Amino acid sequence: MALCLPVFALADDASNGESGNGEPRVLTMNLTAGFTSTFQMPLGGSFGEGPDLMDTLTASLKNAFRNDDSLNVFGWNSTDFPSSTPDWQAGLNYETRILRHGRHSLTLTAGIQRWLLPNVVTGAKDWLFAGNMTYATSVKKVPVFITENAWSLLKSTLPTGSAIYTQVQTQHRLLRRHDFELSLRQGPAHSYSWGFYGLQGNCAFHYGGSLVAAWKGIELSGGYRQQFGLQDAVPNAHYWEFLLSRQIMKVKL
Repeated sequence: MALCLPVFALADDASNGESGNGEPRVLTMNLTAGFTSTFQMPLGGSFGEGPDLMDTLTASLKNAFRNDDSLNVFGWNSTDFPSSTPDWQAGLNYETRILRHGRHSLTLTAGIQRWLLPNVVTGAKDWLFAGNMTYATSVKKVPVFITENAWSLLKSTLPTGSAIYTQVQTQHRLLRRHDFELSLRQGPAHSYSWGFYGLQGNCAFHYGGSLVAAWKGIELSGGYRQQFGLQDAVPNAHYWEFLLSRQIMKVKL
């Protein structure tokens, strides 16, 4: 699967701390930490005995080169408790919105990622090209998100190939009181592989949901996902998670 990075250039006035259209650049950092049943990949494989301790740190520079874009760096870690063996991923990507009309928007993201996953099969050491397309709208005031994630293995200790993970998710607001909001996120997902880690064809179908409580920049969520394997190599399985997320920094540059 061929993916292309968006073409962008630094504006002449970038040195004064503004994007090309005059919007201030904003640097944010977000931290997510919690517990999961195990390390489960989008293609359907579960690795390690579980439970796992999971954490993610993301830094984003909004309006990096133009209005409504961002340059993002992330680091992710999942440590299997019984073996104390960590799996981790890190990456750099560029995100830009290419459509915004009424309640419709379309965002594209592309970048490079590094995966070190000792719990996966015989151990995976990967370089990948990653892309994402997210379409957002609302139906009868209910937000709907259609997301397409794609990965192409550039170099790996396992069989190389490409894969996509398609997800449809809705968000229903259940309660709102002052700064507190309670929401339900739910929806189906499907994964397909072209030789990624040796898998070929339809891999798994998921349906999951999570209850999310948000208050003053802090978000607490609990979720459950059921997996249905679509080939012999992918089992039926379930997955749960409890996560706490918060913004730890926001600075205008």
